[in-house]
Amino acid sequence: MTSLQRSRFWRVAAGLVVVAIFAAADLGLLHLGGLGALDRELYDGRQRMLAPVLDDRIVIVDIDERSLAEQGRWPWDRAKTGALAEALATRGRAAVVGLDVVFAEPQAGSDDDARLAAALAERPVVLGYYFSSDRGGRTSGALPAPVYQGEAASELAARLTHANGFGANLAGLQRAARGSGFFNPFLGAGLDPDGVIRALPLLAGYRDGVYESLAVAVLREYLGNATLAVRSDTFVLDGARGRVEIPVSAGFSAMVPLAGRGGASGGHFRYLSATDVLAGHVDWSLLHDRIVLVGTTAPGQTDLRATPVSEVFPGVEIHASLIAGALDGRLKQRPAEAPFVGALATLVVGGALALVLPALGAIGAVMVSVVAALMLVGINAIAYSNSALVLPLAASLATVLALGLFNVTVGWFVEGRARRAMEQLFGEYVSPALVERMARDPVNYLAVSTNRELTIVFADIRGFTRIAETMEPAALREYINTFLTGMTELIHAHRGTVDKYMGDAVMAFWGAPVEDPEHADNAVACALAMQNEVRRMSEEFVARGLPPLSVGVGVNTGVVRVGDMGSRRRRAYTVIGDAVNLASRLEGLTKRYEVPIIVGEGTVLRCRRYAFFELARATVAGRAESVRVFVPNVLRTSRHDPASKEGAPTVPLIVPDAAPRNAREALHEGSSPGL
Repeated sequence: MTSLQRSRFWRVAAGLVVVAIFAAADLGLLHLGGLGALDRELYDGRQRMLAPVLDDRIVIVDIDERSLAEQGRWPWDRAKTGALAEALATRGRAAVVGLDVVFAEPQAGSDDDARLAAALAERPVVLGYYFSSDRGGRTSGALPAPVYQGEAASELAARLTHANGFGANLAGLQRAARGSGFFNPFLGAGLDPDGVIRALPLLAGYRDGVYESLAVAVLREYLGNATLAVRSDTFVLDGARGRVEIPVSAGFSAMVPLAGRGGASGGHFRYLSATDVLAGHVDWSLLHDRIVLVGTTAPGQTDLRATPVSEVFPGVEIHASLIAGALDGRLKQRPAEAPFVGALATLVVGGALALVLPALGAIGAVMVSVVAALMLVGINAIAYSNSALVLPLAASLATVLALGLFNVTVGWFVEGRARRAMEQLFGEYVSPALVERMARDPVNYLAVSTNRELTIVFADIRGFTRIAETMEPAALREYINTFLTGMTELIHAHRGTVDKYMGDAVMAFWGAPVEDPEHADNAVACALAMQNEVRRMSEEFVARGLPPLSVGVGVNTGVVRVGDMGSRRRRAYTVIGDAVNLASRLEGLTKRYEVPIIVGEGTVLRCRRYAFFELARATVAGRAESVRVFVPNVLRTSRHDPASKEGAPTVPLIVPDAAPRNAREALHEGSSPGL
């Protein structure tokens, strides 16, 4: 395993650890500050985007500052409160009146409690009360009868928030009212850790009974003494006026669809001042067959709550919003299984990224991370809008962000070092374009030694000793450099790799380090281009008074060993093997047969763009048997082309073949002219 591969292995391992940490946070096994806040802020942002639309089914009678100024400070005497309830029920003919207040203590020195009880009797009035779990189990007033008890209550117990105390209404008032429900949220069942109300509990447990909330009690009365049923994650109210199904969220609560800033100017519900109702200065038709909730928005009355849309939202309007959403069937759901869904998303998406990102470069890692984040956001938004599900997203997004930053940062340094090493190793061998391609994914171009079929080319200046004897050292150096520069540029242009320079010769190969299925054709094409370039150079040299240039080229294809080889002090990317030796011997045969290019049988078998003449069966050093040697059929010579006329010039002429034939067919046909 190379250092780069080891680095990627450890990056995958570290990424999987990060995924496990955030999945544990989804499940609540670890507390990572900020993740829960991000999920809550995402939900709150969606709530703030809801535009309020006036819902005239529900009217809020507000004990506002003007009411307190005109009618006296709260609590009012019970006779006045009874008059308010009687006016709403009789003159307003409300379908149900819900009082978001509690009468826990008797009013001393009067019979107003009895008057209030008389006003409540036989009228559709629902009282409110509260449960507590932090007051040492203190109780006051009388609880209504539980909606579930015994075995049914035991079955629901695990899903409910339980209280150990309460503040309820006087027994006489409780008996006179049509119903009662608790109006306060609980931590974990509506009241989130930040103190913001996003949901209200539908049921709560106290001792061996289960009790309904104010919103449920009002809905039951409005629907016509509706029956209650719990079906999996749905709470069903079925009455004479209709059926309502409420999706149950964690803590047996219901998400509240808040809209607008709340209050009389919020635009979601019609507000009437309580003092106007008492004075009869209202349009009573606005109350007919409506749900009327009585509450207070006056500062100092402790019923202004923090919600996603406002930090001072009327508590009574929270109940109104829940009732309206239940009637419309548009409540969102934060299921108890939401943490498991979030953890699963974190594991699936995060696990995939942990495995994939280490194999990508910096830009690729950024792009994949962005796509993954957008996918998570999109799926979460679809679940919210189409399936009404409120699912966690923060941990999954944090996983994507953490993995993306980690891999981009580490990859930038680790793979940057590998890229520089790649450029240093191959920069002298292959073209800049191929080096850039290899540097984008260095792990796929590791310089480890492997066996591979390649095509090898040797190009050597003929008669170099004689040339060297007639030239000054400086001129000879320029002569050689011009030749080697031209040959190198051609090798690079034909996707070849320069192996080494050997005095007046150059060795190159095709098919490594970048794989090339057409390595044989590209090598032959380069050999032909070399001869054209040599002829051009020779003409320039002669014009300058320098010796003419003649080059022999040997081409052979076979399986060789290619890779980074050498000693501990000096290494090079090179090839070794019998096919390399044969390519060198073929170059030497060009002198014997006086042709510019000789091609081995292995290359002929691999070529698809060129056809060949079989030149001869030749013996070469190091081989007991003779080898078949060929020349491309674009080469015409007087000595070896039977179609040439006797006495024609012996200088090779390079003429493109108009219709080259498949090399395998050519070999099977033998060495006849035109092969």
